Amino acid sequence: MRLIILSIALFALSFSASAQGKFNLKGESGVETIVAKHIYFNENVKGFPGYRIQIFFESGNYSKNRAFGEKAKFLARYPDVAAYVVYQEPYYKVRVGNFRNKLEAEAFRQRIIEEWPEAYLIKDDIDLPGIFPPEEIK
Repeated sequence: MRLIILSIALFALSFSASAQGKFNLKGESGVETIVAKHIYFNENVKGFPGYRIQIFFESGNYSKNRAFGEKAKFLARYPDVAAYVVYQEPYYKVRVGNFRNKLEAEAFRQRIIEEWPEAYLIKDDIDLPGIFPPEEIK
């Protein structure tokens, strides 16, 4: 019986020692390593998961010019909504909005469906919205 308890204790001790070795890089504790990785990841993330509405996509001759024209047409009608031209070979795409959830995106799509009947929602990394708009900070 003592042999079994002793072997379990040795096994647990060896397991904890090996787990500490995996996270101990350059003299840092495991927590410091994980926090450093978290900070590095967050500094390099440029977006936030959300939705946009794709209103245009086309390939071929003059597709770049037409995409920028469609973006300008959209911004003329909705200047407060962000618009982006994205190139994913061979297509130029125009995507609009920075919607945090599908409900917001669908509500806006319903507003623009008359002008862009083929508009549809896509999951995309969106720009992070500000916590307080500049006019509310005062």
